Amino acid sequence: MKIIKDYIKGLKHLSTIYLVPTAFFLLPAVTTSCIDEEIPTQEASAEQVAGSSASFKMLINGLNSKMISQQNYYGESYRGTWYATQDWGYPCYMYVKETMLDGFPTTDASWNYQIYYEKASNLTGYSGCPFYYYYGLINNANRILATLTDGVSEEMLQYYAMARVYRALAYSDLAMMFEFYKTGIAELDAKAEKIQGLTVPIVTETTDREAGKNNPRVPFFTMYRFILNDLSIAEEALQNYSRSNKCEVNIDVVNGLLARFWLNAATRFRLSPDDLAQQLQHEGDNDGGKALGIKTANDCYEKAYLYAGKVFAAGYWPVTETQWKDQTTGFNTENQAWIWEMRYSSKEQVTDYWCSHVGLTASEPTWGMPAYGGAYRCLSTKYYNRMQAGDWRKESWIAPEDAGLPVPPEKYNTLLKEENTSSKSEKTNFSRLPAYSNLKFRPGSGSIDDEQTGMLCDVPLMRIEEMMFIMIECEFYLNGLEAGKAALTSFLNSYRYTNGEYYCDSNYSADFLYELIAQKLIEFWGEGILYNDFKRLRLAVIRDYAGTNYLDTYLLNSKDSYCAPWLNFYIPETERSFNSALEDQMNPDPTPYCQ
Repeated sequence: MKIIKDYIKGLKHLSTIYLVPTAFFLLPAVTTSCIDEEIPTQEASAEQVAGSSASFKMLINGLNSKMISQQNYYGESYRGTWYATQDWGYPCYMYVKETMLDGFPTTDASWNYQIYYEKASNLTGYSGCPFYYYYGLINNANRILATLTDGVSEEMLQYYAMARVYRALAYSDLAMMFEFYKTGIAELDAKAEKIQGLTVPIVTETTDREAGKNNPRVPFFTMYRFILNDLSIAEEALQNYSRSNKCEVNIDVVNGLLARFWLNAATRFRLSPDDLAQQLQHEGDNDGGKALGIKTANDCYEKAYLYAGKVFAAGYWPVTETQWKDQTTGFNTENQAWIWEMRYSSKEQVTDYWCSHVGLTASEPTWGMPAYGGAYRCLSTKYYNRMQAGDWRKESWIAPEDAGLPVPPEKYNTLLKEENTSSKSEKTNFSRLPAYSNLKFRPGSGSIDDEQTGMLCDVPLMRIEEMMFIMIECEFYLNGLEAGKAALTSFLNSYRYTNGEYYCDSNYSADFLYELIAQKLIEFWGEGILYNDFKRLRLAVIRDYAGTNYLDTYLLNSKDSYCAPWLNFYIPETERSFNSALEDQMNPDPTPYCQ
């Protein structure tokens, strides 16, 4: 394992590491203890278990747990409060990202806990939760990596590689969320001129306390090399690792993240030759990163296609119609299509339905936010109307003509019942579902009455269908419009249409790209995937149009070929107090430009 050995050799030349929890210089004092305790330190610290594979397995499980942890920012004293609704781990920010786009409207603003993200108001005040959550995840990974020494076993190297995968995931998300992309609003873009191309500060296992106090945001070309280095080391170490469940990282997860990485790089370099030139100029930087080894944007598309294809070749297969519509296991239980997942397996992991993905998204539970407050999550009309006859996914959302019917049409395969006096009082009647509300996500075990059982479920992090969409996009950019159309048509007619009659009538590249993203949004509705696509491709977010089902409060449109301003997350103000380098590197507040 040459890459890993070279890395360890480099560590030997460093001075003694003063291991600093990220929380010291990245978190307000009131939250430091919360983040510090996310690794199960009550059992053993990384330093205490160094060299023990069994104990390291426990620490990796701690990273798995961090993905679904609650109260990372506000702490236990805020449990059950409004603030906790923005602080329930990785699924929370998947959900947040859905609300920021244009395919996820709600039917009631008064019960929308993500209102500030969705209507783009007070964006500076609600940036802290995701920022500190991700750095908490990075901190936990760094604590494990800080114990890496020469001469460890292959099994131990695999555990270290898993920590790198979580770190790479966190930095990939942070870089995309907090880098300022141009919005087409001259005044706002002018304010961001000096921070163009900057991502976020990098904190590693060797970052000491003093360095953390003056740690500037790194440019994209440094971040790309850093992420690629972590994933390349993991790619080598995990080739022969066999996982016990899909909550764990394995080579397929690494290949999936590499496919995402290369697609993002390809898009950037295609849209901005200047960025490609900068990347190439910095290929040899002595910063511990890995050279990308590319010359053109097409090189990146080829790598994205290659890695997505590796995952497909590993034996995953798309979700079937039966699995998708299953009343008990539909999108709450992993299957052959899922590559990576998160799992809620005990009531201690998810305490309140308003802090759970299923409690906020699933329409059927009598205990969830839709039934309780009338805040149903729907598919927006413009995407619903793009589904042609024969697309069985269309039955995951209630057609306007079926909303309010006393008897549920058989096609919906719903847990809800024919309306009667009892069903209305118990909220088990189908007739309460509004138009376009979803039946995609089912409560755990199909439990619409028992909150504790219904919240215990699996949440998808990566599915094989994403890899297939990556391959379709690469096919389009590498081989042209007709090749892209043929690939999309083949996927939909093979896996999503009962009659095999899907037809893509796009005659121009721009039209095809919109059709591709629309189909991808329909496919991954509610899974937090499309935020990256909208931002990297500079796609307009359009909610105000004839026939929209967005509430008046949320009728925001952004400029075509630019990033919607509210997709540029704001680095928390408190960071200036802990990291002086950020004083002149803050993103401008997009809120005034989102009305």
